[in-house]
Order: sequence, then structure tokens, then C-alpha cells
Amino acid sequence: MLTLQDVKAAIDRLSPQERRELREYLDQRESAEHFTSGMTPQERARRLNEAFDQLREGLTQQQLDEITEAMNSEYIEPFDEDEWKD
Repeated sequence: MLTLQDVKAAIDRLSPQERRELREYLDQRESAEHFTSGMTPQERARRLNEAFDQLREGLTQQQLDEITEAMNSEYIEPFDEDEWKD
């Protein structure tokens, strides 16, 4: 298991772009934790269901079916540059 000191040392080795990505990741985690803090799992699930209901609002069943089909029809692996490096 990594210690906090190990994590700090690893951060020191990151490129500026990687540090920006890490900062964005931490900000997103902090925002999500703040938003859901104090909520029970049932409350979080209820809010998620409400959000899904709002997304579906105004869509026909045919449109929902098309969206579902598009999400399930084809998966494309993200391009991995390291795969082609020597």
C-alpha cells in the first residue's frame, strides 16, 4: 500500500499536463463528495432516478429505443499511443 509520502513523490515526477489532469480529477472528486455528503444511499438513488426521468422527458419511446440501440451496438476501444511505441 502506498503511503502519502509515496504519493507525493509520484506527483513530483508527473509532467505539467499530468498534474493538471490530477488536479481536475481531485476537484471532480471533491465536488462529488461535497454534493453527496450527508445523503443516504437511498437519497442518492432517488436523485439519480429523478435526473434520469428529466433526461427522458419529452423523448418518444422510439427515440429512447434509438438511443439505447446506439449505446449498445458498437464499442470502440480508445486509441492507445503506447501500443505503437517501441
